[in-house]
Amino acid sequence: MKVFSQKVLKWFDQQGRKNLPWQHNITPYRVWVSEIMLQQTQVKTVIPYYERFMQSFPTVQTLANAEQDEVLKHWSGLGYYARARNMHKSAKQVCDDYAGVFPETLDEIVALAGIGRSTGAAILSISHGQKQAILDGNVKRVLARVFAIEGWPGKSAVLKKLWEVADSLVPSTRNADYTQAMMDLGATVCTRSKPACVTCPLQADCLAHQQGNQTDYPGKKPKKTLPEKHTVMLLLQNKAGEVFMQKRPPVGIWGGLWCFPQFETEAFADEYLIENYQYDTASTNALPVLSHTFSHFRLHIQPLIIKIETPLMVGVMEAKDSLWYNSQTEFKGGLAAPVQLLLNTLKSNTKDNTHGTNG
Repeated sequence: MKVFSQKVLKWFDQQGRKNLPWQHNITPYRVWVSEIMLQQTQVKTVIPYYERFMQSFPTVQTLANAEQDEVLKHWSGLGYYARARNMHKSAKQVCDDYAGVFPETLDEIVALAGIGRSTGAAILSISHGQKQAILDGNVKRVLARVFAIEGWPGKSAVLKKLWEVADSLVPSTRNADYTQAMMDLGATVCTRSKPACVTCPLQADCLAHQQGNQTDYPGKKPKKTLPEKHTVMLLLQNKAGEVFMQKRPPVGIWGGLWCFPQFETEAFADEYLIENYQYDTASTNALPVLSHTFSHFRLHIQPLIIKIETPLMVGVMEAKDSLWYNSQTEFKGGLAAPVQLLLNTLKSNTKDNTHGTNG
């Protein structure tokens, strides 16, 4: 076991990544933000988001004091928005319960919203050098291959075995470097589809390599056909060219993000329009269907641009969860990727038609 960590650390000293933004001025807060962003997201995607996020929210206090809309705006495009909502909640917990100082025990840190065992261990290991084992997706892959641990890690028995192995390998010194090294090894060498075994420091010890079936590990999640769902989004435009936006409920799909009025069928959309507006059906413009894949279903969106002659009822106009938005200006809240795409389409259409409009 000691030889294992020595090989990993030697490789890290020579080949590991040491200039990522979160590897400088290390604090529990900075490590935490990076670890949450890196969940199910590649490093190259995360870097610009991380840098913008840290510029706007440099401390846990600034994050805790921010409006959720502002936090979600910085997260727009990263997906899995529950991560951002939980981060905001956790920042408030740290400020309220720990006077703005991150707790230093694993039990306390995993009690914060959205922080699991591996993420909590990574925070404590990297920022405090604590002897903690981690088991993110990259590390699971490395360990499953080196020790030929069969089965899908989503199964409790397989996960338990992986944790036992991970715990047994943690060195007594240089734990922060070892943690980073294991993540780097999985991300850059022991990759999912084409592992670079020839450059791997663990090649001689890797049972999967000896068997010649590296990509069989870790075991795959049982295939399940994604359900197909359909929805209608109404892009309502008033005479000024503004588009109507609504804030979604705080939990669920796109929780807390701004969206267009959304309906299961066009019939329900028509009922909404008849009840709230006078509108010219001849002015309805159906845009191409957009398809967006979530982790557990695929959503097909039919966007309809509709010109509105009269404004929305006053009661709804005054609600804090709705507004008329000028698509030529920067939006201040968080937007899901399909909504941002549709707003870009509206913006482009408005520019193209400007020469033909009056006033």
